Parts: sequence; C-alpha cells; structure tokens
Amino acid sequence: MGRIMDAKHYDKIADYLLQFRGKIPNVQDLGNKYAISEQSKLIIQIDNCLKAIDRYAMLDDKGWIK
Repeated sequence: MGRIMDAKHYDKIADYLLQFRGKIPNVQDLGNKYAISEQSKLIIQIDNCLKAIDRYAMLDDKGWIK
C-alpha cells in the first residue's frame, strides 16, 4: 500500500480542526460549570490532536511512514 496522504492533506485536516476550535463558545458565554469543564477538555483534546498530526506529518516527510 502506497502513501495515501501528503503535506496538503495534513494541512487540510489541521485547518478543519482549527476552524472547529474557533467556533467553540468562550467560557464567558457558558452558564454551567459542566459546560465550562467540557469546553476546556475539548480545546485541550483538539490542541493535542493538532500536535499529534504535526508530529505524524514530520515522520511522514522523513519517509518513516509507508
């Protein structure tokens, strides 16, 4: 099986995640402690996913992903 993704695919996925992250309501717009907690967790998860995509893309650029 050959390489399926290239740099523009990683960029596109990251762009969609950043667009979604930008649409998450701010803490001051949330009226419930549970919603605030979930908002914080979601942002952390998206940030971690973006970092993981970046690391994976770097490995792919080095030819370590086949």
